[in-house]
Amino acid sequence: MRTYDWARTPLGPIADWPQSLIFAVSTLLLSPVPIVLLWGADGIMIYNDAYSGFAGGRHPQLLGSKVREGWPEVADFNDHVMRVGLAGGTLSYRDQELTLHRYGRPEQVWMNLDYSPVFDEGGQPAGVIAIVVESTERVLAEQRLRESEALFRTLAQGIPQLIWRAAIDGACIWASPQWVTYTGQDSGTSLGWGWLDAVHPDDVAGARAAWQEASASGHLAYEHRLCNAPAKRYRWFQTRAAAVRDGEGRIVEWLGTSTDIDDLRQLHERQQVMVAELQHRTRNLLGVVRSIAKQTMALTGPGELFKERFNDRLSALSRVQGLLSRSDQEPITLRALIETELVALDAPATQTRVWLEGPAVCLRKATVQTFALALHELATNALKYGAFTTPEGRLSVTWRICESEEGRRLLMSWVEEGLVRPAETGTPVPRGGYGRELIERALPYALKARTCYALSETTLQCTINIPLPEGETAGSLP
Repeated sequence: MRTYDWARTPLGPIADWPQSLIFAVSTLLLSPVPIVLLWGADGIMIYNDAYSGFAGGRHPQLLGSKVREGWPEVADFNDHVMRVGLAGGTLSYRDQELTLHRYGRPEQVWMNLDYSPVFDEGGQPAGVIAIVVESTERVLAEQRLRESEALFRTLAQGIPQLIWRAAIDGACIWASPQWVTYTGQDSGTSLGWGWLDAVHPDDVAGARAAWQEASASGHLAYEHRLCNAPAKRYRWFQTRAAAVRDGEGRIVEWLGTSTDIDDLRQLHERQQVMVAELQHRTRNLLGVVRSIAKQTMALTGPGELFKERFNDRLSALSRVQGLLSRSDQEPITLRALIETELVALDAPATQTRVWLEGPAVCLRKATVQTFALALHELATNALKYGAFTTPEGRLSVTWRICESEEGRRLLMSWVEEGLVRPAETGTPVPRGGYGRELIERALPYALKARTCYALSETTLQCTINIPLPEGETAGSLP
């Protein structure tokens, strides 16, 4: 200020300045805030060191220049300032956006501006003093924050998880629209500890305990049930949160999600049941195979006959397992069980020599295996010794549902007729064996069945009467 040649300006040398101008300049030079004095009608610029930093590449050329010429890109704005200020008025702007050329290129800036008139010795406005505080960095930071928040809200509203923010103790400070839609709580009732009202009463204590531990461990993860307001039922959720920390590493809040895992839990429970059932069925199946091998060996001894009959019975077991593997999609009916055995044994002329009649009966899995083995033995005997050994042979299988004092029961009747054996062959009619033992001993033991096996030279009649629990149903099938 002292060395600048003010004589080249309309102000003239400092020695000729009026006292009001000297006083105003002395005041602004001591201020740490950017201040510029615009003196006279042309707004001759006099400013302090703080303003020189704001002026950037325009300093020192701005010193002593006319404000409209010094900042030509905002000449209209400064013209308005000068007119208002020299008329004795004041102006104030907050985060005023302007485009300045401080470094030879357009630059968007934001400023807080305060303009006041400066009076001469006669009490008339002689200049305008401007306090200029740039707020560009803060405005841009706030814009980035708003954009980040908008992005976060877009993301939070677009994913299926329930998003929320919580204080360090677990009190909710914000919940996503998904939370509101799912729980039926509005944005007010879910705040604080109001969100616990949506938690299953049996899980509230666990939720509180998880939050108490989280403040010490810095980790939050637990499972609980939330009420689905539209469906009026509770579903399982997995809640996880990440700690938001300040510059010193202290937790200031939590950002978390609650994910619906109800279907996953049910699937897991079904898998556990299925694994247990598979293990149980495998043990039973091994026991059946062991029993078949033992009984077959006892009747045939080692050799080709044992191999043939044992393989036949294992094939029957395999067919049953095939039916069981599809039982969730395709119920196992008594008719399907009978037809599977007859088709597998390639019983001749089944269309004309076999009669099947009875209602649709869906069998339980626990019933199928033993029942199928009995049918296999009956069908095998019919093919080797019974109705299918002669052209006159006929097979009739009928079944019906009976009501008794013991409850509903299934009565199946297997009748073979026309068992004629030429005298010259001398083929004996079998009167015992594994199949008959299975029917007369295994079925009563395993299925609480009542059986009757009657065999003559020309006819075989076998009846099987078993309970029909709730898992086994009768009715029309598609």
